Amino acid sequence: MNKPDLTAVATYLGDDALWNTEEVSAALLAEEAAQSSVCRVPSTPEDWPADLAEALCRRVAANLARRNLPLGLNVAMGEATVQTTRVGTDQEVRRLEAPWRRLVVG
Repeated sequence: MNKPDLTAVATYLGDDALWNTEEVSAALLAEEAAQSSVCRVPSTPEDWPADLAEALCRRVAANLARRNLPLGLNVAMGEATVQTTRVGTDQEVRRLEAPWRRLVVG
């Protein structure tokens, strides 16, 4: 599998994506940097495993989805209650990146 590029991420987001190319490109650059700071990423784009590529695409999708939540909170109104959920790390991204995570020693 190859490292996801802008075309691959746009395909992952789907045809009805709400974001323009500049927004997707900026999110991809940011998430590539974030992923490489916590994971051992292959040096060549052709050597990327499927789980790490999927995690990068999902990171970009989560980044774009959270842009409308500046405080990091998702609020849902019910009949009797208001449910507030803190939006944080994606468990699926953590699972996919687990074999590639850098171990911090000391």
